[in-house]
Amino acid sequence: MRIKFHFKPALKSPVFLRFSSNASQRSAALPAHEIRCTQCDLLQVMGELLPGQQASCVRCGHHLIRIHRYPFDASLAYALAALILLALSCLFPLLQLKIAGSASEMTFLSSAKALVDADFGLVANVLLSCVLLTPSVFLCAIVYLALALKYSQRWPGLRSVLRLAVLLEPWMMADVFVIGILVSLIKLASLAQITLGLSFWAMLLFSIVLTKTVAVFDAHWFGFQLDHLEGFPAQKLRGKGAVSCAVCGFFNPLHSLKCERCYARLHLRKPHSLSMTWALLLTAILLYVPANLYPMMITQSLGDKTPSTILEGVLLLWSMGSYPVALIIFIASVVVPLVKFISLGLLCISAQSKPNHSALHYTRLYRITELIGRWSMVDVFVVVILVALIHMGQLMSVFPGIAAVSFAGMVVFTMLAALSFDVRLIWDVHDAQDPIDGK
Repeated sequence: MRIKFHFKPALKSPVFLRFSSNASQRSAALPAHEIRCTQCDLLQVMGELLPGQQASCVRCGHHLIRIHRYPFDASLAYALAALILLALSCLFPLLQLKIAGSASEMTFLSSAKALVDADFGLVANVLLSCVLLTPSVFLCAIVYLALALKYSQRWPGLRSVLRLAVLLEPWMMADVFVIGILVSLIKLASLAQITLGLSFWAMLLFSIVLTKTVAVFDAHWFGFQLDHLEGFPAQKLRGKGAVSCAVCGFFNPLHSLKCERCYARLHLRKPHSLSMTWALLLTAILLYVPANLYPMMITQSLGDKTPSTILEGVLLLWSMGSYPVALIIFIASVVVPLVKFISLGLLCISAQSKPNHSALHYTRLYRITELIGRWSMVDVFVVVILVALIHMGQLMSVFPGIAAVSFAGMVVFTMLAALSFDVRLIWDVHDAQDPIDGK
């Protein structure tokens, strides 16, 4: 059955009424249409949605759409500001260190170079991709889309750019890198004099503005605006005889191979979801073993080399009295990966057999797993910062350990496992057992 959709205004009613009388604001509104939740697959009818309002699924509470008060200008302003801050964060020193009369400094690009010089190019690629390249492409995509929509320009490749922005969004880790810098500061505070460079503040502001850009960006609303710009036929209420696009939410004819709006491949469910998730999860577990057994970094001081694993580093910080840092490293590097392993395993089992809890319970577990996935990378970024900052020859130097490669691979594979899992499979099992609720 179709369930009438109720939206919740993000602003108070008097302000909402003023929006509804503004022609420019109504041009950014989303008219009444059908929408299918990408997590529980429930078909819902949504009334007109105006700027300043948001909507969530009536069954599982998943966020469906949010329209910013000034959607065109906000997307463009935040994205351009983030690009400027990202450029500034690469031009000046991030940190400066003074110890025993010796000094060194690091920039963002020099940290990647230090990894390459140590023959850890794979970790350097992860750093550059997640902190520099992926956010840059994402922000350029937002600028391209926002300019085209603001000035009604039918530029080439708009739909492909929209799909690219959606695919890149989960892989941006600028905020994780900033946390890594802060952890490194606390770790080195008792050993040396640390000075924050201009690029640190630029990176900090960049991570904040990037987060705001992601919050403003809504693929469903951007897709509708592209339809309106390019004169795309109004979406028909096709009911169950349609396939909804997992990228932009558009309804397509049942036997379509690609989305008519964004050209993404269409599937009723993600193909080979469970087998892919199991394979990626097992690979991550295998990488987790050497990540804990082998050294994460090697410290050289006065000619002596001291390797340290993740747990040894946590115990050392704890013995030095750096309890908050020790807890952060322990939670991000030990607890979070184990939680992800257990959670993904439970999700796969629940999608294959009768679940012990409600589908909503497992859906919330999936959201938490997806949310915390990238934060395990903080330990890798701490090693990167220490390697780039502490290079004083025989006096003191830090080198990456082989565990850094395994740990970075583990984080990437757990993220891929979460992205490959189709949470709608759990609802399929639930609906089959309770057909009245699942109609």
